Amino acid sequence: MSGGLRVTVSLMSIAALSCVVGATVFVAKPAKAADLGGDCCADLEERVAELEATTARKGNKKVSVQIYGKVNYATMWWDDGGEQNVYTVNNYNESTRTGIKGKAKIAGDWEGGYRLEWEYRPAASSFLNQFNDNNQANASALDLVVRWSQMYLANKHYGTLNWGLTATPKYDITKNAMEYISTVKGEGGGLSDTLVSDFRMNPSFRLRPTGFNNAEGLSSLTWSNIARCYGSSDQYNCSTRRNGVEYSSPDFKGLFEGFNVQWGWFEDDDWGAALRYKNSFSPWGGGSGASSDDTWLFSANVAYENLRDERLQNAGGGLASGIVPIPQADGSTVNKLTFFQREFNEWAGSIAAKHKPSGLFAMGNFSTSQSDDTNVRGFYTGDRAPDMTAWDIQAGIQRRFGLFGLEQYGETAFWGGYGQVNDGWAPGSNGGDPNNPCVPGDSPSSCGAGGNLGGVPANSILRAGTFASVGVPTEVVGSEVDRWFLALDQGFESAAMHLYLAYQHFNADMSLVTRDPSVSPSGKLKNVPVSIDDFDLIYTGGRIYF
Repeated sequence: MSGGLRVTVSLMSIAALSCVVGATVFVAKPAKAADLGGDCCADLEERVAELEATTARKGNKKVSVQIYGKVNYATMWWDDGGEQNVYTVNNYNESTRTGIKGKAKIAGDWEGGYRLEWEYRPAASSFLNQFNDNNQANASALDLVVRWSQMYLANKHYGTLNWGLTATPKYDITKNAMEYISTVKGEGGGLSDTLVSDFRMNPSFRLRPTGFNNAEGLSSLTWSNIARCYGSSDQYNCSTRRNGVEYSSPDFKGLFEGFNVQWGWFEDDDWGAALRYKNSFSPWGGGSGASSDDTWLFSANVAYENLRDERLQNAGGGLASGIVPIPQADGSTVNKLTFFQREFNEWAGSIAAKHKPSGLFAMGNFSTSQSDDTNVRGFYTGDRAPDMTAWDIQAGIQRRFGLFGLEQYGETAFWGGYGQVNDGWAPGSNGGDPNNPCVPGDSPSSCGAGGNLGGVPANSILRAGTFASVGVPTEVVGSEVDRWFLALDQGFESAAMHLYLAYQHFNADMSLVTRDPSVSPSGKLKNVPVSIDDFDLIYTGGRIYF
């Protein structure tokens, strides 16, 4: 930002020199000199003023300004078992975004600063499905959304206090390990910007019952509806950024070198804590110390979060109430307003290691989510919902390869993985409009603000016809979603750019029961079979950091 000042000073110097030279010529040849019409420098000063007005400058010399961001777009082919198509998408594994950071020294080791960041959501892959290829039909996918809006106070000995719209301690806990071992110096993210454990390419695509290949055969439930945490639509990175206060310690030294801790409280009465570790070492090199000569990179992270906000991101206070559908004898459902107390408990963590000389690496993470909401009880079984559990493992290689001369451009990465999400249908209420309740499959624009958590209601009831092959109300009592993938990423360090290619395969199983008289005249609990087609997708694209 000081470049504008340097340009101005240089131009003023040239102007002054021109005036001196002009005046000398005028004195030497007064009879033939042109009439400059007054001050010889006036025109140059006017031009300098114009240049100053068009020069980008910060508001003051005390607070720094840094503009940063990334652009991440891909073309995706998908197959839901009955339909295939090709979309161009904003890769929501790590969305396209822009931000501004700044800081200023206060005194001694103290500094203050800020962070403002927003993301662009047109064609965001997380919101697309068989009927929507650009987000325009989804009110929750606004074109521009604020991600960060925070201030901080920091001391290198005491840590950092953040407040505003900021990250919870648990945020990105399942990505940290992979990012640490795979991020290229000077860039804003590693291989997790190409692909993460979470379902970021197909979460909003509707499930297709086997044998129903037309549009009418699609379920109102999505892949995310049967594989998610209670607190968000993700499977692993189940926390986010909220309005609140968060403290991060500095990295510890000595015996606990490489560790740091976080703690935070957020509206409305949500809190969490995290423990993170990262370091490099050489087993035969005399210990650790994050030396560039170390042969191993290692990271391990774990976090907990307790959520008691009945409306989660919506907040707003008021009565803790939500809508649950009650099955009727004729197969229909009647919506009932219920009152509840929120209590979610979620854990997650990640671990990763990389052998630097060879580039071989491995990563694993886990996620659990438990609901103690007072109204989360199965309608037919009377049971509370089981805890959601998820695990994911990945392994591969990232290094410069001599093949095709790629080593001159940057590192090449090839890796694959397998993951499983169990009992992730996340039944719950989210305090919506009782006069316009949400039911499974509704978008936020067509019903109250979260009459359920976007899928299965608090009593785990699916209305008749949720699956075309099931004509009676059923209760979900189990689900399993498996995913495996292969991915390739090529870096171009001179341009802070990456090109990538990835394939993912998903399959799902669900367990449904009912006491509907048409199936069970005696009222005994009966199993209801349902089969869901697999989902395949391939995407290729690029991202660039700035």
